[in-house]
Amino acid sequence: MNQLLKKAILEPYEFNLSAKTAWKQYQEIGIHSDDSIRLEISESWKNSKKLGVNPFQTKIQEIIPHHDLDNRLRQNEQLLSYATTRISHYFDLLHETQTMLSITDRQGTILQSWGDKQTLKRAERLNIFAGGTWSEKSAGTNAVGVTLKTKQSAQVLFSEHFCEKNHDWYCVATPITAPFTKELLGIVNIAGSNPKVHPHTFKLIIAETHNLSNLIIGQVYENAIRENLFLTAAMEEIEEAILVIDSNKNIIERNKTALFDPILSKVSQIQSFNGLDELLNHSMLSGKKILNEVLKMQHTKQTYNCSIHPISFQDMYLGAVIFLKQTRTLSKHQNKQIIENTTQKMVTNSFQYITGSSTAFSHVLKQAKKAATIDATILLSGETGTGKEVFAQAIHQASDRRNKPFIAINCGAVPQGLLESELSGYEAGAFTGARAKGSPGKFEMAQGGTIFLDEIGDMPLDLQVHLLRILEEREVTRIGSAKAIPIDVRIIAATHRDLSRAVADGLFREDLLYRLKIIQLTIPSLRDRIADVPALTQRFIDELSGQFGKQHVQLTSETVKCLTDYHWPGNIRELKNVIQQALFNMEGEILTPIHLPCELTDNLQQTEKEQLLEALQAENRIVTHAAKRLGISRATMYRQMKKFNITTR
Repeated sequence: MNQLLKKAILEPYEFNLSAKTAWKQYQEIGIHSDDSIRLEISESWKNSKKLGVNPFQTKIQEIIPHHDLDNRLRQNEQLLSYATTRISHYFDLLHETQTMLSITDRQGTILQSWGDKQTLKRAERLNIFAGGTWSEKSAGTNAVGVTLKTKQSAQVLFSEHFCEKNHDWYCVATPITAPFTKELLGIVNIAGSNPKVHPHTFKLIIAETHNLSNLIIGQVYENAIRENLFLTAAMEEIEEAILVIDSNKNIIERNKTALFDPILSKVSQIQSFNGLDELLNHSMLSGKKILNEVLKMQHTKQTYNCSIHPISFQDMYLGAVIFLKQTRTLSKHQNKQIIENTTQKMVTNSFQYITGSSTAFSHVLKQAKKAATIDATILLSGETGTGKEVFAQAIHQASDRRNKPFIAINCGAVPQGLLESELSGYEAGAFTGARAKGSPGKFEMAQGGTIFLDEIGDMPLDLQVHLLRILEEREVTRIGSAKAIPIDVRIIAATHRDLSRAVADGLFREDLLYRLKIIQLTIPSLRDRIADVPALTQRFIDELSGQFGKQHVQLTSETVKCLTDYHWPGNIRELKNVIQQALFNMEGEILTPIHLPCELTDNLQQTEKEQLLEALQAENRIVTHAAKRLGISRATMYRQMKKFNITTR
């Protein structure tokens, strides 16, 4: 542990006086004694000053709107569920130490807080509540802000905070990172304002933030293993070489086969393989595995069989696992043929992979196919999980732009301050943290192809003006540049919101809405196309059963009834999750209602209970006769009676 941090824990009062003196010196003359402040704190002070943070501000500056918070909560529902199931174990600690515990998202925005009531009230006066963002730009030096930058645990005590109003507080933050790719998913933070905190208490708080973070990471890991069982075997001793990449396509891990391979051990970037970048983009956008594609390394004649398994959590792309197996060297003609075949697979009309034949769904599918032949802007409406991006990709693949890029951006998931640069790009040195060579925006990247603006209803108003200008002028200007770049892209936007209501509420520009809904398609919810559930179920079983070691999964009629009787608030996405869970629960090859979540089987269980009671009553409570009446064995009858707590009395 850092010596200054040890001093802060063991002698908090003396440490705070020293830190306060250094803080005043830094605010007055821009320097401080190097041995009085930890390096990470000093760097954060410099960055806070560079960002223009007012050291005398009285509150956190960035509070996201309610509709944005609702969106963040929905996006992080799974993460929060892992946290909230364990929070009750911390209530006594939080009360006794007069502290509060918060879970933030990957942008540092508070999703939910628990703890001592008085501490929560004091925090509210500083805008420390759900929706407040603890970034350095918003709040100056603080533990969450440091963790956002470093992806490491951080502690910021009293006068180490950049803003004077926070000098009564201490905070301890620990990152929640994704398994395999180590992407930041969120942060656990415990904060308090007791200047007489006992050293033992502070050490306990540090330990507990780590414990909770590790428990959540463990749940995320189990989820990843459950949904991607191949990963368990993937990181063990197998013949294939394995590369693990993060969301930025950086190689972050290799298995032993790759480490000891004379060629692959020297590979530092995915661009070393011709066509791998395009395959990764396709896998990332579709969320689907790519199997047994042949890739050739640059500057060599060596080829590899390549399979890609994307890794995601809460619909967020985290990276991928790449399996590589060396093949024989191919001739120039064979290699050309492979590239042509790969390209053809990637541009296959993906409408054929959309499942559904109900009347409501067939109508919108027919409209979408027609829209693909017209190069006009499209607005896709529909509830979350109905498959709007699948439709967008299918329209692109069936259009004349199919050989050009399909670029997607979730307008609700990108932090507000970064959305403009994501859309338009930026020049080198345009702002703090910008890449040295600059970066193209999504519109540039989609040149000649299609840009998919998902969750357009969550785009902030000021960015709506920016987007409207792009649509009208058909050109973009990178941040930090005066040069306009003409763009030729087709725009497909999507939303789960009622944009007409948003216009009436002043949350969405009417002129932008008119620009977007030149062609409008509404994708029906799954409850409005319930006849498609059996076909969709079979499709997911066919796609997923191999991951769980299943080959010939069969559905019972009772299972189908449970699936078709359910109202599916999460639509197709929920159905897929249910099938994955059921396949995980199964021991054999027959999928029965017992393998389904309880919310799908409540009605069925009630019916079963009623049938048991009726049979017992008809047979004067004689179990053997009642079992015979129902056509089941006596053992099964007793087992069912125990399940529903039925006695013969």
